[in-house]
Amino acid sequence: INAQSIKTTGLKEKIDALIPEAINDTTPGLVIGIVHEGELIFKKAYGKANLAYGLDNDSKMVYNIGSVSKQFLGYAFAMLEVDGSLDLDNPVSKYLDDWPEFDHEVTLRHVLTHTSGYREAYTLSNLAGRIVGVDHLSREECLNVVRKQPELEFTPGSRFTYNSTAWVILAEVFEKVKGESAEDWLVSNVLRPLGMNDTHIETHVGEVIPNAAESYYLNDENSYVNAESNRAIFGAAEVYSSIEDLAKWVNNYKTAEIGGKKVRDLFVDPFTLNNGRDAQYGLGIFSGNYRGLKRIQHGGSHEAFLSFISYYPDQDLGIITITNFGGKGWTSESDIADILLGEFISSEPKKMAKGKKSKKKKLEQFTGLYLVSDKNRKLDFSVEDDSLTINGRTKLVPIDKNRFRNKSGDNTYSFELSDDGRARLTEKTSRVDYIYDRIEPWESGAEGLKDYVGDYWSTELETVYHLTIEEDAMRVEHRWLGEIGLQPLSKDIFRSEWGQYVEFLRDEKGLVTGLSINTGRTLNVRFDKMD
Repeated sequence: INAQSIKTTGLKEKIDALIPEAINDTTPGLVIGIVHEGELIFKKAYGKANLAYGLDNDSKMVYNIGSVSKQFLGYAFAMLEVDGSLDLDNPVSKYLDDWPEFDHEVTLRHVLTHTSGYREAYTLSNLAGRIVGVDHLSREECLNVVRKQPELEFTPGSRFTYNSTAWVILAEVFEKVKGESAEDWLVSNVLRPLGMNDTHIETHVGEVIPNAAESYYLNDENSYVNAESNRAIFGAAEVYSSIEDLAKWVNNYKTAEIGGKKVRDLFVDPFTLNNGRDAQYGLGIFSGNYRGLKRIQHGGSHEAFLSFISYYPDQDLGIITITNFGGKGWTSESDIADILLGEFISSEPKKMAKGKKSKKKKLEQFTGLYLVSDKNRKLDFSVEDDSLTINGRTKLVPIDKNRFRNKSGDNTYSFELSDDGRARLTEKTSRVDYIYDRIEPWESGAEGLKDYVGDYWSTELETVYHLTIEEDAMRVEHRWLGEIGLQPLSKDIFRSEWGQYVEFLRDEKGLVTGLSINTGRTLNVRFDKMD
């Protein structure tokens, strides 16, 4: 496909129309780059890079690209695998001294593909009371999170759970193998050879980075605040780069100028989970499809920077977006792709045969709140406009008696109903199946909450949570975190106002002995009730 096949007519005006109304010449903003057939065919900046000095955003300005940084280290590991410096299928413990052995072996490949079962340090630091932007977090502290981990969260390779701590571990492994830091090696062997001369890897909090933009958010008084970071730990993030430098990196997806095609193919090849399904993730990059087109991509966030980089190999098209204004400055990569690739994608995301109709009364038997077995994921089913709906938004299409699908057909939902009114749900996704049980609503009142009142200690986090009742509602009190409300989902199961799931644990006599906290990336953080 040549450059003329990409729809570039009126491109500037079409992209300008996508820019959020919150961005103007006096606000933080964003930068956009489009790469086609090795050329940066479009670059434009909006808003300010630095409000204090009135500096404009620019395609040569460098920005913290957050988790987009992972792919540089992932590519480096592919290079070491191909040159024989290491074996991705060796256990992590082969390369690190004093590293814990668990019931199941964790390999470098597991760590690179978010399938390791290791703890997530950033999540745990928040649970322990560390405040992002105030308390600094070091590499050693991240490593110690796994060293203190009581057990793996799941069998390695059995599920994909995004984990930034894993990449801190990888940077440590890299240094042990090569005898120099991953940062220095990447600069010498990848970044500079590609001509990415403005790209910089941050190594300590507060480091002065030439030509770097600041990022901002609006506080409750609608005033701009400079977003700050509590870490500078390469591996998971900390690469600062520009649109013009990242265009050179995008071009390497095709040319494999650095590394060669064997390395490039290993880098993008998605991991296969233990169940035989595609994890849709290679060595630091998502590898899948968008509206029927092959696409590799990754997003990132750090401070108030948000970034996204994508590449469509069949069209030789790359799209780069970076904002320094958080969600207020975000412009969707997919909206830009739709403009450029309209002739290659259908107008509908995915066409499927129409589903069968179901009567409202029949649908109501499936309604209610369903919680996955690890208490880390919930779905709330209701009937809206004669359709079974998830969380009041996603309407489902019936396939047969007890089975439904979402509109795109990516996920299916199968219900099993028992005579006593209990219900079980199986959600089939592209990666794994989730099993849910319907939970009974619980109106506790202050009297029903008394069992939970007390102090709870976590040996793993070395911190205490104080649970109290205030105005007939449960509260967690913590020295640094302040007060956090808990909403009961059912007896012994609560959801915090910050989104964590809390399950209270009882002994054989029915007495509360502790609690377990589950978040999106971390499971079964245990607190014991103190006498």
